[in-house]
Amino acid sequence: MAGSTTAEGMLRFEPARAARILAWMRVSAITGKLITILFVHFVLGLSLPLGPMLLIVAGLAAWNGVVFIRLRSAPEQITHYEVLFHLLIDVAALTALLGLAGGPSNPFVSLYLVPVALATVAMPTRQATIITVLCVLLYGMLLGLFLPMEEPHPVLGGDFNLHLIGMWVNFVIAAWMITVFVRFMASMLRRQDLRLSRAREQTLRNEQIVAWGTAAAGAAHQLGTPLSTMAMVVDELRRERQDDEELQQELELLRSQLAVCKETMEDLKADLRNIEAGSKEQGGRAVDLYDYIARILDTWRLMHPKIEPRIQYEEPFVDVELRQDPTLMHALLNLLNNAAEASVENRHTGVEVSVRSDGQTLVLTIDDQGTGLDSDRVRCAGRVIQTTKPSGMGIGLVLANATVDRFGGRVTLMDSPRSSGARTHIELPLDRLRSGGVYTSDDEYGEMAVEGGRPC
Repeated sequence: MAGSTTAEGMLRFEPARAARILAWMRVSAITGKLITILFVHFVLGLSLPLGPMLLIVAGLAAWNGVVFIRLRSAPEQITHYEVLFHLLIDVAALTALLGLAGGPSNPFVSLYLVPVALATVAMPTRQATIITVLCVLLYGMLLGLFLPMEEPHPVLGGDFNLHLIGMWVNFVIAAWMITVFVRFMASMLRRQDLRLSRAREQTLRNEQIVAWGTAAAGAAHQLGTPLSTMAMVVDELRRERQDDEELQQELELLRSQLAVCKETMEDLKADLRNIEAGSKEQGGRAVDLYDYIARILDTWRLMHPKIEPRIQYEEPFVDVELRQDPTLMHALLNLLNNAAEASVENRHTGVEVSVRSDGQTLVLTIDDQGTGLDSDRVRCAGRVIQTTKPSGMGIGLVLANATVDRFGGRVTLMDSPRSSGARTHIELPLDRLRSGGVYTSDDEYGEMAVEGGRPC
């Protein structure tokens, strides 16, 4: 992370980032000082103590080389006090150069404002105050201690026109350095605001998911008895009405649906036991990717007998072994169910599913035959509770997106190029599924995207 927020709410750079910025700005300063010294001495003909001034610039360049080595070898060990020492070196070098070239009458004396501005923005208050006070004292010291230059200009400001030109050059240099830094700072603030906004959104979503998880745990215990009762009634009806073939077909359909419900409830109970036992982080049992996807699709077909899906495994399909995660299975089932329900509500039965794996990434593409996307309703789908169909509860996309995010994946909604419906595009990196790990709060996480949509 490039910056941090203090208790006062002000953004401060991390020490390593501040040191890196100063090092690159020091490169510009060294180049500018060298060009200015040589130009004034050889082109303008003003007599300067060239040897000592070039020695100071060379020493500053050598110090900057040490800083770059330090940044490369141990950036995590850099502290704000070390950054303060960097700025003290810069201020000391500037003071020495000004003392050798006219002191306070040198038009470049206002370059003292650059380290003051950088310290104020990038460092804690105590260190910034030290730099400010030191620059004021050194400026005052130059009023009595400086080396005047020889004739024809006793000091650099001896010729007023030349002094004005020098002030203009100094303004250009200072303005350029401050502008570059302030623009970088503004970019950092925008990124910080974006991270905070995403963190707030993720916290709200996690709170909602915890509430749903609590409700699901209660439902898992309460629905067991009703499901068993319905299964018994169905079995009795099948035995008593064996002569009614049409009823037998409907009862068989009902029995298969009850079996799906019972299996789902058992999976949910097993997940809860894993969480309570603390074994969730270790992942589930090993399973082949092809078998894992096939089980999800078979379960989905049982849940939607009216759907006539077209499933295609794109070749070459690279099969890998992964840790089975039931939450991911439910997430993918949610997305498949949305497609099936969208097609049925639009009086169609087709859903096209394409599966691809290159061994590194799993890609699923689901094309339904629904009415397509309504951008005003699904702009925030998957991020806040917002139903996209009359019969929906509005939480399926949120749960699915949250689960895919945990594994570093991405869900994209777009208009289907194959029909009038919508396309759901899911990308999942397989490395996290192999290890059974998930993304933590420090990782970059994805979000559901709506093609052509505006930010939620």
